[in-house]
Amino acid sequence: MSVSPPQERAQVLDFFLAEGRAILAAQTRALDAVIHDMSMLDPDQERLELRIPLLMLQAVGVSIHSVLALTTTRSMAIRDCFGISRSAVETAVNEAFICVTGVDEARRSDRYMRQKRWRDLNREGTIGDLRISTSRDIKQTVADFPGLQEALDEFTDRKGREKRSWTSLSIEERIAAILKVNHKAAIAFGSALFGIYRPASELLHGSYYGVNFFWQGSRAKPAKMREEFDELWSADHFATLLSCLFFCVTGAIETVAAVWSLPHHLRSQSELVQRLGQLLDVMHDTDPDPDDGDKFAARPR
Repeated sequence: MSVSPPQERAQVLDFFLAEGRAILAAQTRALDAVIHDMSMLDPDQERLELRIPLLMLQAVGVSIHSVLALTTTRSMAIRDCFGISRSAVETAVNEAFICVTGVDEARRSDRYMRQKRWRDLNREGTIGDLRISTSRDIKQTVADFPGLQEALDEFTDRKGREKRSWTSLSIEERIAAILKVNHKAAIAFGSALFGIYRPASELLHGSYYGVNFFWQGSRAKPAKMREEFDELWSADHFATLLSCLFFCVTGAIETVAAVWSLPHHLRSQSELVQRLGQLLDVMHDTDPDPDDGDKFAARPR
């Protein structure tokens, strides 16, 4: 489709918002279609290598719906979308990694989940002289759950400490594994990760950089007037979230289509990629701020 925004600046920004949200909503429908077809491959939900990625795709869709709920208007609620979007990107990468590596990694993620649930029943922490603990007695022991002790042992290091990650591979290494199976998916994931990981980390960790980023983004000066914030909101924050969420879904769908022989889902992605590209090009070309070095960095080259 051809993107032709109106002339008045406020109307232009309204158009960008409506079109971007429409593209994200279309991606949620694309996810729903993939989830449906995956469920048909395992109607009894007995195959972990299908069931776990399917549930993870549902989680990605939930996160996108949350971002849509927080971006109905150009409000400050978009700040919380960065953490949500990073979660969606990482979940999509993990889903795709499990798809390309098969049942062994699916089983590993399941064992990690089971032992983590058990550990969460009794937790302790120390901060200086302060000791914090929480517990819940379910009237059962480790022996009541077949395989649980083995899972606990697997995720305990030699010093008796909990291993806090389900895989020893970094997220970049997981994307590298996806690359071996589907080049387009890896490019999409790499672009999404590059765009969201750094700013979301600063915002989630509560640094002053993160606070300043919200008000300044890639601009020369922080926004002080409503009109300045609206420009920042649209061309920096919304454009980043839109592209990162879009491409994490593209990566997930590309991977599923390749692994589970569902190529018909790629046609809708091709059309949506063109639609997104047109929108981001117009947003870039009509941006009144010339300092655009970091804008739209999440777009695959």
